[in-house]
Amino acid sequence: MVNMEDCINSLAMDHPLDTTPKYSVTQAAKLVEISEHTLRYYDDKGLFPFLQKNDAGKRLFSEADLQWAKLLECLSNSGLSIKEMQQYVELCIIGDSTVPQRYAILARQEKIVKEQIREKKRQLKLLQFKLDYYKDWQTRI
Repeated sequence: MVNMEDCINSLAMDHPLDTTPKYSVTQAAKLVEISEHTLRYYDDKGLFPFLQKNDAGKRLFSEADLQWAKLLECLSNSGLSIKEMQQYVELCIIGDSTVPQRYAILARQEKIVKEQIREKKRQLKLLQFKLDYYKDWQTRI
């Protein structure tokens, strides 16, 4: 599974990524720690618009595709639906004129994730309270 650090690093690269297709699905899956099934699924859903295939029709991933896969996994892990991811990809393909729409998609998702974090913190606080309660209770027995 791609973690947030991988996602940030993949987006913070300040040099052009190699677009030469060279990795099979199996190799790509190992390199980005995403299942082969998930990579194929993302491609089947049109989330890899520039993914190339060899003469036998097998998918070939470039360094750029690997970084894109990390971004897709981060978007998915944040709760973005496949439909929303498809919309995001379509906007990326259109180009720079869609930056405001892409920003809006990510900003909306950020708001959702922040609320989920707040809720998880409330849940954790209750669990910690109950654990402290039971721990204290056990010491009195």
